[in-house]
Amino acid sequence: MSALSSNAEFVRHIRLHLRLKRVLAYAFISLFLSFIVGFFYIRQGDFEGRGQQSSGSGMLFLAFVVQALILAGGGGIACLNSIYSEKDRNTFDYQRVTRLTSLELALGKLFGAPLLMYLICVCLAPITFYAAILAGGDVSHVLAAYAVLLIASIAFHSFNLLLSLVLVRGSQVSGIILSLFLLYFMSVGSFGAYFYLHPLGPFMAPELANSHSWAAPRPTYPGSAWRYGPARFTDLFWGRPVHHFPVLIVLDLLLTAWFLLAVVRNIKKDPEQYELYSPLQFLGLAIFLNLVIVSFYNTAWATPLDTQAIFLTFNIVILSLLGIALLRSRERMRSLLRADPSVSSWAATLWPAPILGLAALFAGGLISGCLYYSHSSSGEWNFGFALLRALFFTLWIARDIQFLQVMNLRPGKHPLVLACIFLFLYYICALFLLGALGCLRIPGRIPFTSLFLPTPVFVLDFKAWSQAPSVWICGFAVHLVLLGFFVYLQRDRVRSLQASPAVAAVANS
Repeated sequence: MSALSSNAEFVRHIRLHLRLKRVLAYAFISLFLSFIVGFFYIRQGDFEGRGQQSSGSGMLFLAFVVQALILAGGGGIACLNSIYSEKDRNTFDYQRVTRLTSLELALGKLFGAPLLMYLICVCLAPITFYAAILAGGDVSHVLAAYAVLLIASIAFHSFNLLLSLVLVRGSQVSGIILSLFLLYFMSVGSFGAYFYLHPLGPFMAPELANSHSWAAPRPTYPGSAWRYGPARFTDLFWGRPVHHFPVLIVLDLLLTAWFLLAVVRNIKKDPEQYELYSPLQFLGLAIFLNLVIVSFYNTAWATPLDTQAIFLTFNIVILSLLGIALLRSRERMRSLLRADPSVSSWAATLWPAPILGLAALFAGGLISGCLYYSHSSSGEWNFGFALLRALFFTLWIARDIQFLQVMNLRPGKHPLVLACIFLFLYYICALFLLGALGCLRIPGRIPFTSLFLPTPVFVLDFKAWSQAPSVWICGFAVHLVLLGFFVYLQRDRVRSLQASPAVAAVANS
């Protein structure tokens, strides 16, 4: 707390948001609305013949829902605007050259931008505890609900701060839509039958406040109905039941650390020099996310082949997003070559294929190994084909990200956006064309789809391989050749950057 009180960025937000008249106005409005809502619930309970306990439970639930909306939603948008608005006013460059360290600047914005939302939640705390007393709730559950609300909101704020850092001018509305969608998905969306893991967002706080037990019974039925049964606060971690409260706290704190790491790493850099994670940090984040997926997966709901397909599908999202975060802009690549042209040449030519391929291989190997030990006796499971699918997946991810890296080194405005549009159009055209030729539904033609799309490899087994082994081998060869071709194109891009006067002068010196 003392570190924040001496943080110039945090003090600036205090002076901006917590002026005395504003504090008194918000406190009066919050307390007045609390009194009106509390009076309404009590009188409504009397009219309907419900007891004070039932009215208190409803009031407690509503109080935490409102605070989650205010702190997570309002605070998240405030964090989203904190850096973006400074860039829009051309004042962020001044903040980057101040004596504040990267960590101090990031923490000042993380806790300073949503200060007004924290104030409103503090003003709503009296009605919350009053409702808990009426409901006969346990104080430990109410305090735990506030811990969930706070930690989950901070995790969401740190994500929005990172999003605010990387947004370009004119994309604020898109960022808000993405932010609100993530808030809904992490707080309300259910993972269904795939994972025994409850939502990690702040909207778990209302349910936890109204619960009356810390027991974690083992789920007795699979599927999305498990979430609403007696075990609605139970997660299965490697098959063992654990209460959702410590799981949510630990995972949200770890996610906060990963988001803040990217912010601190880049907040004082020029936008052209952004590189969210270093190679080792990228690998660590990919390993962390895959371990979370494997730890809470429900192994009983699907066959091993379907299970690996789902794991690889999740890794498409994970590694694609992290791979895009690894991409280097033209200015970033030029600055690295300027620093040491002789050392950076080959590393720049291959970037980011080696580190991305290593992460994809690790993810595929982890999934295949876990399924091997849990389904080794299954007749439809073949460890060799599992590794083959993982290798195909690795080549495909590395090929696409390498294409994006090549395009990102082109001169012009927003080359990465243009490259993503080209890649999206390619997949749309390939899906429609292959669908028209029957390659997506006729078993004998499915192997030909592997020449253009990665999806057929998810159903690759001995029967599919025996139908056309030469076509499958050609599919592997095509992806490998394309990867090599993009590396060749990137080598030409790197050489053209090395030939620029600034880089050439450093090399000659």
